[in-house]
Amino acid sequence: MQRAPVVLKQAVKYPLAKRLNENKKLVHLYRAASPERVQIVSPELCDDALIRLESSLKGYVGCDIIDINPGACLWSTKVHEHLKPRRHILVEPLHSAYQQFLRPLVDKRGSRYTLADTESLLDRWNLGDYVEKGLLPEQAHLAEPESRSQSGNTSLLILANLSQIRRTYSDRVTAHKIIDSQFKALEFVRALETRSGFHSKGPVRMLMWMSDQDKINFLPRTTSSRRRLSVYNELFCDVEEIVGDVLGPQATRREAYIDLQSSLLTAERMMENNIVVPMSRMDELPLKLRSGGLDAVIQSTRYNDGAIHGERTWHKELHDLREGFANGTYSQFVGGPPGFDAKKRQSGDMSITPEFKKFQLLVRTEKDQRNKKAVVDQILIEDAHLRAKQLAIVSDKYPDDVSRQKAVQELDELNDRYKKLLAQQTNVRINSVHFFADDRVAWSGDSSLLSWDHRNAEPIIAQADEFYTSKTLALLDFRPKASSANLLTAAQQKYLDDILLSFFVTPGFSVAAALDAMAPGAAEAIIPKAKSLRDPRRGGRMDLDQLRVRVLTPEMLQEIAVAWDGWLFKPR
Repeated sequence: MQRAPVVLKQAVKYPLAKRLNENKKLVHLYRAASPERVQIVSPELCDDALIRLESSLKGYVGCDIIDINPGACLWSTKVHEHLKPRRHILVEPLHSAYQQFLRPLVDKRGSRYTLADTESLLDRWNLGDYVEKGLLPEQAHLAEPESRSQSGNTSLLILANLSQIRRTYSDRVTAHKIIDSQFKALEFVRALETRSGFHSKGPVRMLMWMSDQDKINFLPRTTSSRRRLSVYNELFCDVEEIVGDVLGPQATRREAYIDLQSSLLTAERMMENNIVVPMSRMDELPLKLRSGGLDAVIQSTRYNDGAIHGERTWHKELHDLREGFANGTYSQFVGGPPGFDAKKRQSGDMSITPEFKKFQLLVRTEKDQRNKKAVVDQILIEDAHLRAKQLAIVSDKYPDDVSRQKAVQELDELNDRYKKLLAQQTNVRINSVHFFADDRVAWSGDSSLLSWDHRNAEPIIAQADEFYTSKTLALLDFRPKASSANLLTAAQQKYLDDILLSFFVTPGFSVAAALDAMAPGAAEAIIPKAKSLRDPRRGGRMDLDQLRVRVLTPEMLQEIAVAWDGWLFKPR
């Protein structure tokens, strides 16, 4: 019998924000410029998130929970009710400010909550400290992992709220140390490689709330946003966005057709898993797909010929001005008739209206965008031909030496034409070509390079009023990979760390330039040893000037680290 679709609840406003606003200790902390941790105040949002996570959390019923920065405890209690944990450790450094929320949970008869003494914990992100303090005695009896490929420790779940607003503080107000979400999440992920921290008894899962602006570092939606943090995730974790906010009109976006294909595949996975997100919780693209189908998406402003690579704020402004002049809302001349005046000014005193000045500016912008799009698209077509020819050559699609030699000659001609065309462009336009070409490369393989494209469902869209203060958070699910993709030695891992740190300072560099920036002669020594770099079947390019750092796969980066380890003349 087929299961009924899971339908998530609608969100409404809730009064927890009022209680937080009336908490004098909290208000004092905020006014004193202490770290402003954002709290989840909507029970409906928590319920929707747990329904979204329900199937993957079944194995965690009765587990231990370490709950870092629970604050007002709404999310904590919702997870507690859902999983009925064996022990639930609340780790709240500002416990005096949150007493009215913490004490009722801990003091309740038969409570499985324990409020940890944060002063006595040397490291809140180390399972050994909790075991040593007797907070998690059952974890002490678990065997140490024998290898990095060991299955996960489902007897422990980490909850964390690292949504502190990022600021620069003077020494006078650093009584409450800021824990940066990027640093702690990176530390959590990297500990998987050494089976340290929370992973000392096996890989552990974490559900982390963070500032919505921070999520892009862990789950980029374009290759231009891909950094070393996301590479570590690709190596060790499957990271998925459970809750988030819509992308603003100024956000960096890929070409629209890639986002469309990604959303179509996600819609298929949602159907397979019987997940239905309410329309009020959906972003623009999946909402259009669900409500109006593919035709509605294609006809929308963002996907028509007038919008180059995504909708921007000025597109709507231009559309509204056009309609305003057409229906007589605006006039071309001050004191003139409504709409566009085909006749010349009757008097030299007449001047054009501010609306028409803005309209003229946006029309010129639109024309420039169309011209730019035409040139960029032409170069991208040439780049696609290059990639296709390279792939055909290495895939042995030419049956004899004569046909293969002819294909190589055609490739050289294509390459020359591509480089000449690119050399005629401005640096800004060349960067645009590289951005869009890299996004196409990342999408074109058997499996997309970006973790975002592997999501099981679209994120639940949260509203600002569901948080206190009204700053939208994202909930990311960090799930360790079943078998680690990283099989490097300790020395090679150290080299990989150094390579990632250096490479992603300039992610738009070619891989050869990035290597030589690390050490003179590095490209000549390393590239022949890293075979995947020149293999188009594995995301590589035969011409390495066309392979940039931001599209290097984890496999390529590991090969570079291994080759660096074996390089006799590497810098010490």
